[in-house]
Amino acid sequence: MYFKGVIIVAAIALGIISTVVLFSNDLENSQDAFDKMTENNFQNIIDMTEQFILTSPTFSFDGISDTLEIEIISASISDSKFLLEGKFKTLHTGYGYRGNDLPVDTTQHTIEVVVVDGKIISAVIDNQWDELNQITCRTGIC
Repeated sequence: MYFKGVIIVAAIALGIISTVVLFSNDLENSQDAFDKMTENNFQNIIDMTEQFILTSPTFSFDGISDTLEIEIISASISDSKFLLEGKFKTLHTGYGYRGNDLPVDTTQHTIEVVVVDGKIISAVIDNQWDELNQITCRTGIC
């Protein structure tokens, strides 16, 4: 009778240990999958922002492609909201399409891009130029 009780206790303990091990492996696999999904999501946001900048009027006019750098400044995965910063140089001062016969004056620009739910809702260059609407920002409003 005593031996039967020991076997039952051992079987229960083995069942609990197996469950804990399987559960911890599932958690590890879930975390790995989440990390990969998050990494892919971040890369997709960066790629989308890069494509936007490359085809935007300011950059496409005279941007120097090998100077473009983009990084995520902040991200809220739960809200699907991202703030990215891009830095690049252009051959001339100003924004958007600037006409012909401009003197070469290599200019560093910083663009802040806001992405919500996979859509770019704001893109402001140097805190002065609304790249989406191609207008100058008013004081404090852009």
